[in-house]
Amino acid sequence: MAYQALYRTWRPMVFDDVAGQEHITKTLRNEIITGNLAHAYLFCGTRGTGKTSTAKILARAVNCLNPQDGNPCNECDVCKGILDDSILDVVEMDGASKNKVENIREIIDDVAFLPTRAKKKVYIIDEVHMMTTPAFNALLKTLEEPPAHVLFILATTELNKIPPTVLSRCQRFDFKRITQSDIADHLGKIVAASGRRVTPEALRMIAELGDGSMRDSLSILEQVLGYSDEEIGYDDLLSIMGIADHDALFDICRAIADGDSDKALTVFDSVIEKGKEPEVFIDRLTHFLRDVLVTKVTREPERIVNTSQEHLEKMKSLAEAFSREKLIFALKHINEAVVSAKASGYARTVYELCLVKLATPSYDTSFEALLARMADLEAKLSKGIPATTNSPSLEAPPWDGAAPMPKEPAAANMAEPKKAEVSPAANKPEEVKSAPQSGDNSILGRFDEIKDYIRAHGGAPVIPHINRATPMMLGGQFSLVFAKDAMMNKTVVARAGNIELIQIAIGAVTGEEVKVQCLSEKEAGISTGDGDAFEQLLELGKQHSEIEII
Repeated sequence: MAYQALYRTWRPMVFDDVAGQEHITKTLRNEIITGNLAHAYLFCGTRGTGKTSTAKILARAVNCLNPQDGNPCNECDVCKGILDDSILDVVEMDGASKNKVENIREIIDDVAFLPTRAKKKVYIIDEVHMMTTPAFNALLKTLEEPPAHVLFILATTELNKIPPTVLSRCQRFDFKRITQSDIADHLGKIVAASGRRVTPEALRMIAELGDGSMRDSLSILEQVLGYSDEEIGYDDLLSIMGIADHDALFDICRAIADGDSDKALTVFDSVIEKGKEPEVFIDRLTHFLRDVLVTKVTREPERIVNTSQEHLEKMKSLAEAFSREKLIFALKHINEAVVSAKASGYARTVYELCLVKLATPSYDTSFEALLARMADLEAKLSKGIPATTNSPSLEAPPWDGAAPMPKEPAAANMAEPKKAEVSPAANKPEEVKSAPQSGDNSILGRFDEIKDYIRAHGGAPVIPHINRATPMMLGGQFSLVFAKDAMMNKTVVARAGNIELIQIAIGAVTGEEVKVQCLSEKEAGISTGDGDAFEQLLELGKQHSEIEII
């Protein structure tokens, strides 16, 4: 007997075998039991969801001599005749190749004759959306009032191309995408029946690759089973299907989390050198980052993420290195890169640029990139990790509350050797740390230095927002007062991580420990009225007797 593909060998024979479409099969069974059959059905849905299989089952069920609870028995002469195509009362035609008026006229002429052996003549038209408009128009009258012995079953993957006049004449059923769990369960039964062994993790991955299509999943399973007579594991599946191995995905995501663009590009280059297409790898990277995000935001990621337990544990560890904002930024940016790559002749360059921006969000000026950088900064500050900088003139402050001595006063003392000779005590560290004495004036007077420190220690994205504020000393607190047209800037600066960084910068530059607050002009008791609110706030601040302002 000639070999048949798995999806043909395991095609459903009764309604109960159709996976994931219980809402449809139950209705059809009840209609057959009660005899309340429609004269035309329209099955619509994506590929591999069971439309054609259900149509063939329905064609046998309405003609079966011994139906079993709405299902065809598949044992009577009529069922066997339909299965082996010896009964010509069931006609299956392809709407893509027989889509003209002449083909429809053949049907119109044929429906006038009674069936030879079956109870009903059944016409199954697959991919019916491919028919021309004149062909649809020719079919309308027959489709609306066919003879009692005729049943039409139309199937399509593109419902939007079906004329409304046809839709109104059919009983419509929407086939939904088959869930991964249903596909994996069905694949498990097939594997068990064939005496082979495939691990549950591999079956779930096959179901994921099938993307809701049972036929696609069976085709993948068939390829996998041909690999070896031994048990097929998860890693075997990755090798067979040419999917980017998880080590590369983990390495490149770790590089993105660590801000190591050199490592990210190196891993990407090694994947390409191994023969993987950039588009395929980026697609896998998108799915992988999605799984990392799911792992981070859900309590039971194993219910959603299809992977082995070992990889899931590694994924949980990796998720700790990412903020939610950075993962969202990464997924959004990759999706944009995929669109750009399709329109460009330099897909690899587009993806490499994308990876550099993911690893170094400072190269991206979008709002999402800003949120990602601020979230990373907050995470570091909350863990007591100083933000790194390449600037040699500014040092990160110790995180035990002590502030380092700025280098400028020391340089000033070196410029006055005579004073140092007259008063040796001037060279003591304690003397250097004490300057300047006035806390208010020193903070406001050296605010540009404070902003330089913030910029050099990972706070560059927030500097434009700080520049929209007026620095003041109110009630003994260093206050950044925002005009009424700068409330968005106030929201950004007021985040806990930014406030803490400003306090650290003040301590590092001036040696003062003060509290920092962000206020609106209303909260500060200032009203700018109409006009340029920022300029008026500056002017009002200068006129206020209890406010010191630069």
